Amino acid sequence: MDDRQESQQEGEQDASPELFDLYRFTTTCLALGIPVPKVAGDFWFGLERLRQRGVLPLEEVARIRAVTAGGDPPEQWAAGFAAGYRSAWAAAALRVLDTRGVGFSKDLHRGLNLCVDPDALTRFLDRAVTATHEADVVAGEPGRRSAGGS
Repeated sequence: MDDRQESQQEGEQDASPELFDLYRFTTTCLALGIPVPKVAGDFWFGLERLRQRGVLPLEEVARIRAVTAGGDPPEQWAAGFAAGYRSAWAAAALRVLDTRGVGFSKDLHRGLNLCVDPDALTRFLDRAVTATHEADVVAGEPGRRSAGGS
């Protein structure tokens, strides 16, 4: 057995039962002849749900997407996917605030765009939906002394 197979088996031992359920569902759908684009969309949706529930970290979702997309090299593809993902969530939170007419400073803009924690970005987007002030978005976050935080 080569190193790649060993590391893959070790990774499978650490994987969640929910991820295995998603894999089984996906392969069953493919075996039933459901069109690949539909199955792929459902698979990616399932990965995102697992990420939002805290079952899979973003880096693992990105790695799986890189491998399934055939990205070359997978590590580089996964890193780009993760960066784009975080950027999109930051932009979404800011867009929600802007659309709702909630003013925000360049410090919040910068802070969201530099945030590397996808779970925090998810919380920020959730809060942006109901926030009435910039401070509502980052309230309760560790290390945040003001709306812009540091």
